[in-house]
Amino acid sequence: MRNFLIPLLSLLLIFFIFKNFFNYENFEKKMEKNIHKIVINNLNNIDEDKILRNINVKVGQSFWNFNSKKLANDLNKIRGIKSFSFKMEKDGVLNIFVIEDIPFMVWKFSNKTKYLNDKGEILDFSKKNFKDLIVLEGQVNQEKLMMFNKIMSLHNELKQNIQRIYYTENIGWRLFLKDKSCLYLPDEKIDKVLNVYKKIKKSKISQNFKYFDMRILERVYLNKDNKCLIS
Repeated sequence: MRNFLIPLLSLLLIFFIFKNFFNYENFEKKMEKNIHKIVINNLNNIDEDKILRNINVKVGQSFWNFNSKKLANDLNKIRGIKSFSFKMEKDGVLNIFVIEDIPFMVWKFSNKTKYLNDKGEILDFSKKNFKDLIVLEGQVNQEKLMMFNKIMSLHNELKQNIQRIYYTENIGWRLFLKDKSCLYLPDEKIDKVLNVYKKIKKSKISQNFKYFDMRILERVYLNKDNKCLIS
């Protein structure tokens, strides 16, 4: 009986050695797992390479070094991404889902073209296939533009009629409208002036005029010609 137990114990010992060896190999493989693919979903206007360049996560880095807080911080810095989510899959694939911001204006200055959202923020958009966006010309700071856009959102009929805007600091806003008319607005107190403008537009007299200068509060200058085109 004793002679029988010795070979049996030897076989069991060999079995446990091989089992532990393969378990160790699998453990090593798990520990060495890398990120082998980054997939960015729902992109339309932002260049994918721009996102990949500006996030700390790289293909080939250790799966275990992935830091979700750092990735969120990197994505928040990319202008044009309105919101995002991401998921690190067990197979080493990082899926990033983005919702892009909506362009509100095209800003043209010094032979450059930039897209802006309604907050006046420049969007990192590489594609230029947008139609029917308001064209903004001239230098304007973000705070003033954000205020202007906020007021325009309360006057949607006028906003839909705007084709081009030219801003001059301390003078005001020159609006070229789709109905071939022109509207001058002051640098400040735009909302108060627009209430007067709406009353004028509802009257029959407005049909005879193409130029409305309202830069001086409580005064309105009208002209049958569109003087914005020559001033």
